[in-house]
Amino acid sequence: MFEEIGLQLIQLVSQYGVIAVMLGMMLEEVFVPIPSPIIPMAAGALLIESTAFTEVIFQAFFLIALPASIASVISSYFVFAITFYGGKPAIKRYGKWLDVRWKDVQRMESHFDSGNEKYYVAFFRSIPIVPLSLVSGSAGLFRMNWKEYGIWSFVGMAPRNFVLAMIGWYSRDSFRVLASRIDAFSTWILLFVFGTFLGYILYKKLKNLGDYLVRKI
Repeated sequence: MFEEIGLQLIQLVSQYGVIAVMLGMMLEEVFVPIPSPIIPMAAGALLIESTAFTEVIFQAFFLIALPASIASVISSYFVFAITFYGGKPAIKRYGKWLDVRWKDVQRMESHFDSGNEKYYVAFFRSIPIVPLSLVSGSAGLFRMNWKEYGIWSFVGMAPRNFVLAMIGWYSRDSFRVLASRIDAFSTWILLFVFGTFLGYILYKKLKNLGDYLVRKI
């Protein structure tokens, strides 16, 4: 899966340059199987032609990181909007089956809404191994202000894409291997988050069952 999608993305970046980079970043935000690290890394390897370090830095930021970050932030509002508007009705309707109530989300939201949520968004979106959709979905679920979300998402995405572009330029021949490893870490993080959530649900179910049996006895 990774090899096939990765090769197609690399070919598109090679043919269409920045346009392919922006399109790839937009698709990655809403289509999880697309490995996001490979897009700015391929751009760094294929689009940066200069060997002068100062020019490389300039091109990595303005030619790759800046447009890629703008495209990523704009498309991230798709997931943000789904959880912002659909999270509450979905949890109220189906949350009882998972033993999750909207008041539980509100309790978590009160901790999230401390004035520091923008820093969390910027920080986690700046880390290449953190799934982007997980950050945008969480921000929407906790109903973060959409303007602050966009600004601080960009603050996080710019250094992320810049670093990945520089890694791609520096590694060149081996950037695909590095991108696959980063993407693998990202997948494991996503699985860990879902595993933790399911473990929490199982714990609450077993606890409720134990309390019920104790009352009966």
